[in-house]
Amino acid sequence: MVDQNTKAKTSKILILIGSILLAVMAVFHGSGFFYVSDLIDNSNADGLLKEIVPVLFAHPSIHLIGLAALGIFTLFLTYDARKILYLLTALVLIDTILAFMVGGPIPGSILSVPVLCFAIAGYKIKNYRA
Repeated sequence: MVDQNTKAKTSKILILIGSILLAVMAVFHGSGFFYVSDLIDNSNADGLLKEIVPVLFAHPSIHLIGLAALGIFTLFLTYDARKILYLLTALVLIDTILAFMVGGPIPGSILSVPVLCFAIAGYKIKNYRA
């Protein structure tokens, strides 16, 4: 039988891997903000589009940072960490599906890794009862 400490350590490592990947993806996506902003400013798009496109481009980066922070937050939980990890798995899975739908096989594939990490960590983690 596998020791509970080994399961807890494995879960923590998987949570860290998933959260770090989400943070790296957020930074990588956010690095294109100024390029997209300049591109839309120099286009002949309407004024509303020129104002809203940079905000819409920044949103996924902020979203991914929030999900990474939620993953890190679960490392400090002793109660119901499993439920939050499953919620996190579902949210990142939705992002993964959306990435594949907009034609991004590389981001979709990379997002699949945190989905697996969080799902396996949620399965392995011990639910502590106070």
